Formats: sequence, C-alpha cells, structure tokens
Amino acid sequence: MAMYEIREAIDLYAPRQGVKVVCEGLGFSRNDCHELAIVVSELASNILKYGIRGSISIDDIVDATRGTGVVVIARDHGRPFHDLQLALRDGYDDRGPIDPATLLKRGGLGTGLGAVVRLSDSFAVEPQTIGKTIRVIRYRLRSKSW
Repeated sequence: MAMYEIREAIDLYAPRQGVKVVCEGLGFSRNDCHELAIVVSELASNILKYGIRGSISIDDIVDATRGTGVVVIARDHGRPFHDLQLALRDGYDDRGPIDPATLLKRGGLGTGLGAVVRLSDSFAVEPQTIGKTIRVIRYRLRSKSW
C-alpha cells in the first residue's frame, strides 16, 4: 500500500502519479487510469480545502466477484460533513450551492465528490473521532448496469 501525506498544494501530485502506476500495473485502460487520477486529485484537494491535512492511501484489491481493482482511502482531520447528500451534488458543498464567483478561488469546478462517485464503483464515508475517512473502489472491469 502506498500512502501520501497531504499538507500543502505540492502534495497533490504524488498520489495522482501513484494511482496511475498502480492502475497501469493492473492492466487498467489508459482512460481508466486517468479517471482514477481525477478521483485521487479530487479527494486530495478536498483534504486541503476542508480537511486541513490528511493522507491518501492507494492499494490494489481482488474481489472474488468483481475481480481486480484499486482502493483509494482519503483520511482527513477536518470537520464532518454537514450534509453529505448536498456535497455529492455538482455545484454544491455540504452547506448548499457554491457561489460561481468563488469557484475560481477554490481551485475547482465544484463537481468534486459527485465526480468521485461517478468515476468509482464503490463510495463510503466513515466519520472518525477526528475527521473522516472516504473509501472508494474502482474495478478494472466495470459493471455496465449504471
């Protein structure tokens, strides 16, 4: 398992590259590797924006039913989600709509967690005593039922 500490903006690059290496080693398509890099980027940038500091862990997994995959675990030391369902909507954070004028200052499009869910096969949030843990899985062979 590879683990990357996220404390400042420069820390966003290593986990993005790390997930690409894991994906390529497992035989993921080039497009799938890029999509997982987006997932890691969104989770890591959210640690900086909302979680103060934290870490990203990346590992390969094998599921008896789904096959080979990649698990990404994002841990932070920030506050819990006020409203997770709101945060999953494009253009929203966990308190409501994001003011379009502030999107450029925030360094993103406002689609972070929604994109993470769309580009993953599994998404789970676990509140911790301090902060939270988000665990996502992406399998090499994806179900076409979505």
